[in-house]
Amino acid sequence: MLRSEITCHMAAQALTENGYSVSAIQPINEGSNHFVFDVTLTPNQSAICKFIKIRDTEKGLGTAHQDTLFGGSLSLKRESYLLQMAALADVPVPQVYGTHDSTVGSFILLQKMTGFSHKECMKQSGYSKSLFLNSLYYLGQDFAKIQKIKFSSFGNIMDKGQIEPAGITNFSQRFASVIEMRLTRCHIKKVFRNSAEEKRVGEFFQQKLKDHADDFSLTAAPPVLVFTDMHAENFFTNTAGKPTGYFDLESSQAAPAALEYYGFLFFLFNFYDRECFDLARQSFWSGYTSDGTAIPKDCQNQALVDFLAACRILELAQSYWGYIDGIRDDWGEKMRALLFHYMDTACLDYLAIGDIWRLTQKLNFALTFDSLPRQTVLFDMTFRQ
Repeated sequence: MLRSEITCHMAAQALTENGYSVSAIQPINEGSNHFVFDVTLTPNQSAICKFIKIRDTEKGLGTAHQDTLFGGSLSLKRESYLLQMAALADVPVPQVYGTHDSTVGSFILLQKMTGFSHKECMKQSGYSKSLFLNSLYYLGQDFAKIQKIKFSSFGNIMDKGQIEPAGITNFSQRFASVIEMRLTRCHIKKVFRNSAEEKRVGEFFQQKLKDHADDFSLTAAPPVLVFTDMHAENFFTNTAGKPTGYFDLESSQAAPAALEYYGFLFFLFNFYDRECFDLARQSFWSGYTSDGTAIPKDCQNQALVDFLAACRILELAQSYWGYIDGIRDDWGEKMRALLFHYMDTACLDYLAIGDIWRLTQKLNFALTFDSLPRQTVLFDMTFRQ
């Protein structure tokens, strides 16, 4: 049962029905796929309670409980399994206290992680670039561990470790259906101006999948655990930028490491300017290789990484097309323009994508390094301020 709204009173009722004693509860207005509540249980135990909801940008599309990124089925049991799997990599994820049914709806109760979002960490640091680069070094260390969890085929990681669809051994084949889903939604929302433009985009992505078939083979780009949506509000850090909690794992995939890496370029590394973008990549890989782990070959194929980023631009163009909330009103148009820029030039403009995130946060960084007091930078390269 999916509700259009779940209030604090309703969430407390669901918890009480399952034997929990609630002393305080308040909503967290951050989750796009969940109603989320910050709960204090008697005696003084902090927890996070989550109920599934349909994204505002996807209402009227697809089916209930469908992953809008990859088309698989979402469930709290799947989410619970993914969190427990990630814990095996020895990275910080919330403990699952339980998944429950109630008259309000099904919910999952999780440990409340310490720290705050990477976005908030940067704000509290005064947007220190030294701390920013250090945080990416730590991130690299964690993802070297995460990507040691491997699979025998590509697809959605479901409850009990099943991979759906089953038996796919080339990621081009796996991603074809994902791209088709995104193109269908573009058609429904009328993202493209006419049928000729729509046809051009469809044929472009189909050809790219064929071109990269060898790059996406089981041996060239082996399937590993990929969280898939690592933006600055989807993980917590401490004041030094070291991750303290990864909690948005519901769409996790058995996929090439490059499917994770493009997201770092897309959502994190482009927070400042070109110089810092390049340093961010070096800092991340310095952390990743610090225990002797080799950089995945598919992540070294920049054309492949850029193609995956373009696939995300396609998804964001349709997701935010016509969406008006006073913050992301023009995201659909901007993503559409970036898509055609890539198609015309074979250049993926990560800094232009970063401009969108900065404008959303009303940040205006000068294109030089800041003059904050010098801090130690963890990776082996001279840092200029």
